[in-house]
Amino acid sequence: MQLESNQISRDWTVLHKGRTFYVNFTESDGQSLALLNRDSWEILEETDDGAEQLNIYTFKDDTPQQKKTAGQNAKLAEELIKFCIENWDNSFMQEIRKQLQQQAGIS
Repeated sequence: MQLESNQISRDWTVLHKGRTFYVNFTESDGQSLALLNRDSWEILEETDDGAEQLNIYTFKDDTPQQKKTAGQNAKLAEELIKFCIENWDNSFMQEIRKQLQQQAGIS
């Protein structure tokens, strides 16, 4: 056997001030379709029309209100990422790790 690449992917569903966000972190030491056209962190917000990417970008022709909203969303994205990092190794993940170690011992 030969390992070609490693990929880590974690997903969180975060409820913040009555809004639902889906946060994903994906990192790979090789090529991965999961990282095509995106950064390691991806944040989607649940809306009436389904999940939409959190808009954190501004463009030259944006209105002042659009720029303000994008700035607020960028700060929110930082808060969400910080929260997810702080909760990376919660009890749920510790239980999964324990189960995987038991399975490896059986094999």
